[in-house]
Amino acid sequence: MKSPKFINLTIFIIFFGTALFEAFQKQSWIEVTLYFALGVLFLWADSRRT
Repeated sequence: MKSPKFINLTIFIIFFGTALFEAFQKQSWIEVTLYFALGVLFLWADSRRT
């Protein structure tokens, strides 16, 4: 059974979005940069796999 395409995006938004939001609240700019870079990397890798 094939999963819908929006499942990966939903998981990405839930995990990376909340981690990025928390890092912004703490004003931990190293964490913000890390989560943003990891998020972009995972989105890029996911789009290439298709």
